[in-house]
Amino acid sequence: MKKGYVVLLVILSVLTLVSLALNGVVIYGLLRAREVVLATVADARTIVTGAGDDTFSYTLEVRQRIPIAASVPINEEVTVPIKTTVPIKTTVVVPINLGIISYNLDVPIRTTIPVNLNFTVPISQTVDISTTVPLNVDVPIHIPIADTPLVGYLEQLDQALGRIETRLRP
Repeated sequence: MKKGYVVLLVILSVLTLVSLALNGVVIYGLLRAREVVLATVADARTIVTGAGDDTFSYTLEVRQRIPIAASVPINEEVTVPIKTTVPIKTTVVVPINLGIISYNLDVPIRTTIPVNLNFTVPISQTVDISTTVPLNVDVPIHIPIADTPLVGYLEQLDQALGRIETRLRP
């Protein structure tokens, strides 16, 4: 019985040593996993911190036809200035009665008359406009993430990742 007891003791010792070796391998693997997770959390914090400085950019394409129908009343007075000279070149026949005889005298007229007038012209009209305007516009949109509520969530995420990073440090 002593021999069986010694064999059992040796088997238990070997199993204990194998168990300790396997536990060492598991602990080593967990320590390596913790290092990988710690590096990943640090990288995630860097990305989250940098995302707050980014800008959301998008180009909105608008391709539409917009119908326009309107009546535009026009009620104005327009002043029209006239500044010119009018040349006159004519011959006027002047009858002269001398008592005994009548005589027609040709009088030549050669002159220019300056005209400097301002006329006020009232305009009262309603103009109907009916058309379709094609609208083809590309609208660039740039929204800094720092100007949105998303920056608060990014800060909370960074704080949570910081707490995880603190817990993972040895």
